[in-house]
Amino acid sequence: MRGRHLYSRRLRELEERLDDAERNIDRLENTLRGIVRETDGVSVGGPCKCGESLLIVRHRTVYCPHCKYRRAI
Repeated sequence: MRGRHLYSRRLRELEERLDDAERNIDRLENTLRGIVRETDGVSVGGPCKCGESLLIVRHRTVYCPHCKYRRAI
């Protein structure tokens, strides 16, 4: 029975961590949307091929802030 109790507690802890991570992602997305609204000529594109960031689009250039990929469009 002890193993089952530890499993249940661990599962609750993981669920709490997942809930916290989801709230943090929502906050970051809302903040990013606000920054993009306030910044003329900047938008956010799809994910970079590195998979670590979304692409920033500005002055007809896409740019990844993580891997530094850059390409004119």
